[in-house]
Amino acid sequence: MLAGLIGSPNRLSYALVGDAVNVASRIQELNKGVGSDILVSGSTRARVRRGRRHRLVGVAAPKLRGRRRDAVDVYELR
Repeated sequence: MLAGLIGSPNRLSYALVGDAVNVASRIQELNKGVGSDILVSGSTRARVRRGRRHRLVGVAAPKLRGRRRDAVDVYELR
């Protein structure tokens, strides 16, 4: 991921770019269809403290829009 200010001194904009940002954005869009509050990728779920309940919502398959890597498991945290 790359974060930084882009533009001229008269008009600066803060931007985030990269695969992690794109995946997070696409997963966030899936919340609407699932009706959930929190969706996370499988890699994020693996880092969440134990004891947190989760449910596999599905696999963003074959790929998330704009992603050129493997499909992503998507979980709802409860």
